[in-house]
Amino acid sequence: MLVATDASKGGAAGTSAPAVDGQVVIGGQTRIIVEPGDESISVYYLLDIINGAQTPVNPSTPFVFDVPKDAAGTTILEGSSAKATVTGTSVRVAGPFLPGRSLLQAAFQLPADSASVEFTQRFPANLQQLAVVVRKIGDTKLLSPQISRQQDMTSAGETFIAGTGGAVAAGQPIAVTIDNLPHHTPVPRYTALGLAGLIVVIGVWLGRRSSDADARAAERKRLIARREKLFGDLVRLENERREGRVADARYESRRESLVAALEHVYGALDSDDSGPEPADRPGLAA
Repeated sequence: MLVATDASKGGAAGTSAPAVDGQVVIGGQTRIIVEPGDESISVYYLLDIINGAQTPVNPSTPFVFDVPKDAAGTTILEGSSAKATVTGTSVRVAGPFLPGRSLLQAAFQLPADSASVEFTQRFPANLQQLAVVVRKIGDTKLLSPQISRQQDMTSAGETFIAGTGGAVAAGQPIAVTIDNLPHHTPVPRYTALGLAGLIVVIGVWLGRRSSDADARAAERKRLIARREKLFGDLVRLENERREGRVADARYESRRESLVAALEHVYGALDSDDSGPEPADRPGLAA
């Protein structure tokens, strides 16, 4: 629980300023969303931060948390509070928090070297209700000691596991395991990439100038920024669907176009996989 003090309020001579009873909590509309992939999973934190006081609250304990240490590409998604920032794997929302709600949408990827991925998360404020949503592929399972109820749900032809639990106190670990992930041995892919890489190297040696590397790096950076923006648009669309703010026909058409665009971007990135993505990115491109 984050409790603020208001030093601007005066008191009797020789006494300290009174404390404000306002609290910053993470509301019940918060969601942890997991999107499995072949060799990694994408994790999205959609945090509904609530200041229940009538005045701005500046928490005495900063609203900052670290995502899992093996996370890659941690970023703040479009639509988040302008006060939200990320440095490496550390996410922060600067105070003061205005009365009402502030939205924080953060995303990262975790490696999936086997059929099971585990991660633990601690948040800096009380979470009113835990909710985890996992896109189900095959026999994917969601496991967590904090999840008391879960069920499969179908939307737009896809199946999701929706798990809910009770409140989680600030600083307490939330343990999540995604089991039975679709996993393929990387050996054939590495072999194919090795052969493809050899062909590319020969082609570069024969005909490309050194300046091409800079052009490819710039294009890859543009593709990564495009991918992140599309992910943000997809998350926002799912939020609008849950809140009933988008018609079914519009939702299906828009989601299909976003998924198609993402597939195109991933295809372009796979065909030009010249190196690791930058670990510390400033945010989404416009």
